[in-house]
Amino acid sequence: MPSNSSPAPGSGDAPFLDAPTAEEDDGTRRQEIEWLLVDAVMLVLIIANLTLIIVDWTFESVFVQEQLRAVAPSVYTWYDETIHQHFLFYDLAFVAVFVVEIIVRWGRAIVRQTYYRWWFYPFVHWYDVLGCIPVSSFRSLRLLRVIAMIPKMQRLGLVDLRQTVVYRTFVKYRDIVVEEITDRVTVRIIEGVQKEIREGQPVVDRIRREVVEPQREVLIDAITHRLQEATATAYSSYQRDFRTYVDEVIADAVDRNEEIRTISQIPGVGSTVSRLLEQAISDIVYNVINRMMEDIASLENDQVIAQITSISTDALLTPEYDRRLDRLSKSIVMQTLDVIKEHVQIQEWKQESASSAESAPRTDGTAS
Repeated sequence: MPSNSSPAPGSGDAPFLDAPTAEEDDGTRRQEIEWLLVDAVMLVLIIANLTLIIVDWTFESVFVQEQLRAVAPSVYTWYDETIHQHFLFYDLAFVAVFVVEIIVRWGRAIVRQTYYRWWFYPFVHWYDVLGCIPVSSFRSLRLLRVIAMIPKMQRLGLVDLRQTVVYRTFVKYRDIVVEEITDRVTVRIIEGVQKEIREGQPVVDRIRREVVEPQREVLIDAITHRLQEATATAYSSYQRDFRTYVDEVIADAVDRNEEIRTISQIPGVGSTVSRLLEQAISDIVYNVINRMMEDIASLENDQVIAQITSISTDALLTPEYDRRLDRLSKSIVMQTLDVIKEHVQIQEWKQESASSAESAPRTDGTAS
């Protein structure tokens, strides 16, 4: 059976469909109104059919027949001969109309590819299908069409139930029920995870096997580039301070060096030579360190940083670190789950009700 799904736009099987124009929107709206009128007519027929069933069921009572024969014999005779004796004919006439309407709507859904498969319609509109069965209990299911008509009327702007007290009350208590149920389910799931963490296998082992190892190369590459970016940013920001620090450290080291102090005591040129030596040493040390920092931050040397990162990662994941990492991982996960559980247990609907009550205007005549 071929699929009822439409070809993808631009696939070559069908021309690309542009956004609907205003005329197409008006046509769609007109069609929806027409089918809404059909729904209304069918609803009237359903009510008439159910009324006929109830009246005929009441007429079958001996007490009702005796009272009606005594009060209005002509009405009794007319109803008995015209309707009651031919009730099955009238009922089947209603059923025929209902069946024809279902067939027409089903065919329209197939043509317009409303559903993913052509046979989805009777399952979606099960209440209409069961309502065609000539049994009063099933026939009443067709009244559920009213529920199906409400979204259409809302979409067409004929009604706006969102502004009604009934709708707002329904939404309020629906949200409360959904929140309470989901909160309890979420808390139970979190407690189950915590229990498995306490009693289950070591966490680090699973993290290493299922998380770290499959993404090891990507993780190392990301850490490497992040270290290079952080080094370049930090060094460029504090390069001047670093130069000052190097000069101070070297000046202090030179002052403590016996050989330099001896040179500085040479008459005439000693102080100049010692000062030049101090400056030369400071420049050499700074240039060496500066070149090292630039090489570390350079993308051309990322293989060295990647190798260092790889060795560090392997060292962290060796068995000798497993026990400490396992305790640390369990502690972090358990504390995180406790925070999530406390947040989930907060009843937001109570907070919203309290805030709404505080913001509502007072009606007792006191000033706010």
